[in-house]
Parts: sequence; C-alpha cells; structure tokens
Amino acid sequence: MLPQEAIQQPHFHNMVGKSGPMLKIYELIEMVAPTRATVLIVGESGTGKELIARAIHDHSPRRDKPFIAVNCSAMADNLCESEMFGHEKGAFTGAIAMKKGRFELADKGTLFLDEVSVMSLSLQVKLLRVLQEMAFERVGGTRTIKVDVRFIAAANKDLKEGVQEGWFREDLFYRLNVIQIQLPPLRDHKEDIPPLVDHFVAKYACENKKDILGISNKALEVLMNYSFPGNIRELENIIERAVILTKQREITIQDLPEEISNGSGREYEAYASVKSDELLAVLKGATISDNGGAAKQWHRTLKCTTIETIHEFLLKTSQRPFSRLEFARFLSDKAKSDRNKYGTAGKYLSILKKNHICVHNKKKANQSRYRLSEVFLS
Repeated sequence: MLPQEAIQQPHFHNMVGKSGPMLKIYELIEMVAPTRATVLIVGESGTGKELIARAIHDHSPRRDKPFIAVNCSAMADNLCESEMFGHEKGAFTGAIAMKKGRFELADKGTLFLDEVSVMSLSLQVKLLRVLQEMAFERVGGTRTIKVDVRFIAAANKDLKEGVQEGWFREDLFYRLNVIQIQLPPLRDHKEDIPPLVDHFVAKYACENKKDILGISNKALEVLMNYSFPGNIRELENIIERAVILTKQREITIQDLPEEISNGSGREYEAYASVKSDELLAVLKGATISDNGGAAKQWHRTLKCTTIETIHEFLLKTSQRPFSRLEFARFLSDKAKSDRNKYGTAGKYLSILKKNHICVHNKKKANQSRYRLSEVFLS
C-alpha cells in the first residue's frame, strides 16, 4: 500500500502537481491571498476552481473566518435572492422564520461564487451593489446590513463573450476580474498525471482499506495518452473506480474504463478536436417555443445546467448510445443539486431531438437509448 503520507503531502495546499503552469498558479495565489482583491478563476469543469479558491482563503488574513461556497448553477432563480441575501420572517409564503443569506454568513470571511456565468441579469445588478457598497437588505426587510466579505468568483466560460452577447454585465465583469487566474485543462499539463495518480491511489486505497501498491506502467501509459475532457475530476473518478474494482495489488489496464483502455480515448481526442466547435455552435442555435410563441435560443433559458455541460456530455458519449438516466446523472453531478434531473433530462432530450441534434431508437424502458445525430458523426 502506498504510504499514508502520500495523501497528506501535496505540493501546495492540497494541490498536487509541479508542472510549470501549476507552479505559476501557486505563485499567483501567494501574491493575491494576503490582499482584499476580488479574484476571478477561469477554467474548464473539473480543473479544481474551488480548490484554488480555498487555497486563497487559507493563505489570507481571513483564514480563521468562514469560507462560504455557492454553486450558482444549482439554485433556482426564484430562490437565488433568498439564498444570497437571506429573508425576514413572513417575507413570502413559507418564510416562517428569519434566515441569514450567504453574504451575511460569509461576513469577515470569503464568499466563493462558482459558475457565476449562469447568474441572472437581475441578480447580477444586486451582486454589483454588494461589491460596491458592501451592503444589502434581506428579502422582505428594510434594514441595511453591512458586511465585510472577500469575493472570489469562478466560471467555465468566457465572461468577456458574455458581455459582448449581453448575458453578463460589463460593470460586474470588471468588478470581479481584478485578478484573473486561468486554470489549464489537464491535457495541457500531462506531466502532473503521474503524481495525481499516486495521490488518488493512496487516498482511495486508504478509504477502502485496500492493499494497493500503485499502477502498472502500461496502465499509466494509457492514461497519459487520454485527453481527459473531464480534467482532474475525471481522473480522480477513474482511479477511485479502479481501486474499488481491482482484485490485484496493482491497478492494470483491465481496471480502467473500457472506452479508455481500448484506445478509444485517442479516437475521441481526434473527434473532439474536429467536431467540438461545430457541435457547440449547433447547440447554441437550437431553439424552443413557449406555447406556440416565437422561437428563442434554448440555452438562454437553462437554469441549473449550462450549455457547456450538455456539450461536454454529448462529446463524451459521441461514440456510443446513452440512456436518459445516464444523462440525468451527469447533469446532477455537474450541478451538485438535489433537483429532479431525470425530468429535466427528458425535457432537454426532447429539445435536442426536435432540433435534430440527437436521435432516439424508439424503444422503451431499459432498451431506450439516444445518440448524437449522424450529421456530427459523418
């Protein structure tokens, strides 16, 4: 078994990796942490944005104060304001007691706003005021509450593009983007894969009380040749699965998911490089009509899911059919929400079919499967 110390001795504050890009990020964290500056962390899903935010907080003078994380994509619009600002007793039906919001809970500490790009324009206006004045009122209240909060935001899409397209406020962008930290995708710093693998093997071997020495050279070579569209989160998931399922003292190729171990990971990488932009453009162009009204771009109506999440899933399953349940689980995992993603997945699949992005095999129950339309596979 790998030594317990392997879990507890990451290179920098729970982060593993000594590549050039990661060393630059560690240096930037040490520079910005002692300040009050607002930080915007930008990177693909699974690159570790919350881990970076926590490192900034833990290296700051606020380290002994609250660190409050908010996943903006996991909150329904009608609940966002109450969750963020709190509410007074009787402010609305069901408000049986006063409740403090996230801004208030983070007083003297750090508030981490993850997936800030999905925040509605009306909530963006209210967030801007808090950033400018460090003051707000609870829903249903009139008393102005002053707070002292350090803001860190994160996004997996380009907020400048949002400013240009009108779904993100320019003034809020510049308030959040005082210091920007760009997290590279794992495929751009593959030299960190071996230490990450060692770290995750040690972690999950310890958690599952299994005597595992490490990973075989051939299995590691397969991982080094894979593109990891889900980044570090995907690698961790692969290693956790392998640790649980292996019957050996060493993880082998047979313990890796079939789509990776049979080499289709490299096929996926070639496919994604050619078709990814094309698919995203078609997804953004897909429309939906409300009660027979004018068609509108459906990705602007998404609440707890982003168009990038759906794009990522379709690319990941582009070589095979998938079920509605698999789609729903993927959406739920990305949103970290307890909402009914099975019903949501059904609605999204219906829109994807109507826009000729996905096709259905017309079978029911356990035989029901969807796949990406042939137009993207040809």
